[in-house]
Amino acid sequence: MKDKDAKYDIVRPEAEFQFQAARSYGYSIETSIADLIDNSISAKATKINISFGVDRYASFVRIEDNGTGMNEKQLRDAMRLGSLNPLTERSDDDLGRFGLGLKTASFAQCRRFTVKTKKARLREYVRCWDLDFVSKKKDWVLLKDCIDQHSRTNMGELTLGNNGTIVLWEKMDRLMESEEHNLDKENFYRKFENVKRHLGLIFHRYIERGNLEITVMNEIVNAINPFDISPEYPSQELQEEKLSIKGQPILIQPYILPHESKLSAEEKIQIQMIKGWTAHQGIYLYRNQRLISDGGWLDLDFRLKENQRLCRISIDLPNTLDKEWQIDVKKASAKIPDLIRKRIKEICLSAIEKAVKVYTHRGAYIRRRGEKKDTTFLWIAKQKQGVKTYSINEQHPLYELLFNHLGTQSLIFKDYVKLLAEAIPVNLIINDFADPRLTIGTPLQNKVDVLEEIYKSALKVLVESGSSEKNAIAQLNAMDVFQKLK
Repeated sequence: MKDKDAKYDIVRPEAEFQFQAARSYGYSIETSIADLIDNSISAKATKINISFGVDRYASFVRIEDNGTGMNEKQLRDAMRLGSLNPLTERSDDDLGRFGLGLKTASFAQCRRFTVKTKKARLREYVRCWDLDFVSKKKDWVLLKDCIDQHSRTNMGELTLGNNGTIVLWEKMDRLMESEEHNLDKENFYRKFENVKRHLGLIFHRYIERGNLEITVMNEIVNAINPFDISPEYPSQELQEEKLSIKGQPILIQPYILPHESKLSAEEKIQIQMIKGWTAHQGIYLYRNQRLISDGGWLDLDFRLKENQRLCRISIDLPNTLDKEWQIDVKKASAKIPDLIRKRIKEICLSAIEKAVKVYTHRGAYIRRRGEKKDTTFLWIAKQKQGVKTYSINEQHPLYELLFNHLGTQSLIFKDYVKLLAEAIPVNLIINDFADPRLTIGTPLQNKVDVLEEIYKSALKVLVESGSSEKNAIAQLNAMDVFQKLK
């Protein structure tokens, strides 16, 4: 009975409007599927199969796992918006957060999603949210079966064992945008290529350890480790540091990636990952081994810079610090707690400084380990009041040889070299470095025979100019351009 004297109102949200709001959390197809896989991992799944069908009017996405499955009450609760309290203490391996992921991630991509689930030794249960049906009934109407036979066909049976869960997306209005079938089909496949790369990166630790196998249309998703680029030239691990908040550990491990000049063409493509080499510099935040942030500097006041691109820093935290790190609903962003912000910034700055030195080693004099002499570089870098410039090294032995040989014409040569330095296409080089489709090379990088001929010619000229052969060889061997001949 309604209490007429009550001093409050019960104000329930309209189902249709609430669901429409749930579609606006900003999920991409990649983050949506990753959110569903979080649920699968929390349910002890070791295998996840993702499949899809592209049709002008009946496209679908199907995600199946071999997790523990749910009984009827658990399924009904899982289909409720806000089914979990974010303040409730979770198990150590739980990747959930707000109890919204299944619904918001699904509605971000489709207008109907259906879940079939089965626990071992129990019967199957099905529940379905259809936004058009909810709009028609104007109530929170959760269907207890697939809405029609076509949906049952798309759902199919569990194929990974006697227990598990299938999530079926239909009415894919967010993925089928253009209403031109061929174009939609092309974009659909393109987006799922991105999905494979994204999942390989986000769940790379699970995949590498053999705890999880993900397939997309029967193709295995390979792990993409952002720190393990080249087996021949491993990333440099800097000093690991352990911080804590409320007694909970936070592990910070900076890495310096190998210089691009050491990588093969395939490794250079791998290092680009998804957004490009430069965009992937910075902090990699892991929550329970699951990657939250794949680069960038979170809310630190750092900019993405080309010369910092070799710097990547992993930060591991447990799910008990979600509130302090302000983990969002999509589990795709966070903020550094004020309590440890200063120290993390110091660690990042130290790592950046080392990464910049590795990146710019071709533009300065550096001493090699175990060598008594400096390497001689053709180019030198100078910095003044925050402006960095590059010029030909006028103290280079070959420069001095030519300058002295030209005599009265040497000033023309000197001016020409200055013009060469002035005409460096800096903006073009920066743009090309940022283009993930391109690999930057040098004209002679695969022409050792040509380089050897230049070496022999330079040796001959140095000896003829009065230098002993021993000194001439020592001078040439110290030059950066001839290092690869050693």
